[in-house]
Amino acid sequence: MLGILPTGTGKSLCYQLPALMRYEATGALTVVISPLVALMADQVAVMRRQGIVCATTINGLVSMPERREALDSIRFGDAGIVFVAPEQFRNRSFRKAIAGRHIGAWVIDEAHCLSKWGHDFRPDYRYVARFIAEHHGEGSAPILCLTATAKHDVVEDIREHFEQTLEARLDVIDGGAERTNLEFVVIPTSASQRVEHIHQAVTGVLNGEHSSGAIVYCTTKWSTEETAQALAERGLVAQHFHSGISPERKREIQRGFHEGDIDVVVATNAFGMGIDKPNVRAVVHALSAGGWPSGQGRPARALPAAVRARRPRAAILAYGPLALGAA
Repeated sequence: MLGILPTGTGKSLCYQLPALMRYEATGALTVVISPLVALMADQVAVMRRQGIVCATTINGLVSMPERREALDSIRFGDAGIVFVAPEQFRNRSFRKAIAGRHIGAWVIDEAHCLSKWGHDFRPDYRYVARFIAEHHGEGSAPILCLTATAKHDVVEDIREHFEQTLEARLDVIDGGAERTNLEFVVIPTSASQRVEHIHQAVTGVLNGEHSSGAIVYCTTKWSTEETAQALAERGLVAQHFHSGISPERKREIQRGFHEGDIDVVVATNAFGMGIDKPNVRAVVHALSAGGWPSGQGRPARALPAAVRARRPRAAILAYGPLALGAA
């Protein structure tokens, strides 16, 4: 099955509830493949807060002790659902851990990453189907692919990939991509006015809501640090986030943002698009002469954080001279 469902319509529930029921009834393991490290961590944390202890995750942000604990929970049957990055299928310890488990389902989140025509193509995603065919091909478990957006050529590429690799034809459920709660705003700016315009945009939508938040995307690590410091000097609780900070610090920022202790996260695309926070009020793209942020494709790809609660949200593009010409 390939489900194309807008953000906020319950894609996670499509596999979480069946996974828990399957584990309770048969002890089977559901494997969820996702590139969104932040969302994996959020989903496991939320499930554990609800008393669901059979969920675990393995990704680049977990420490070695946490990784060993997760692998042991898979190996000994204590895990009913595991969230993993696609790169883990090339890791011997992970492959060995799931080899001894009955797999109840394979779930591929952000399935557009499978397609060479997709905006976030990830080569390791293509290896997942090969792995299933080689190690679990005979009577393999059901496969569920999910994404918020996929053009016709992406859909056909995904279906063709599974048909050729696993001889499996995916049925398609297309829920559309309309997001009626978003307001798109474009703000011309300059180097001297950039921070002030970002500050005005963020404070205008936060409007004193201390538990809500905003995300500002910048093109470079240096600009995230500079912008976060400037916003902090203007009274906002702002933190920068990029690939150069430690995993521990990343987790602290994600936790603080999710719990409402941080007003604004200023990030490169290392912050990902899997921010499971229902009250993000705005996503701001601070676009300078460097062009579009590498790996983000276009700003629309970073909007899901702003649409999860289905309440009015703002998507703001602040651009400087030459920025659009560099796109």
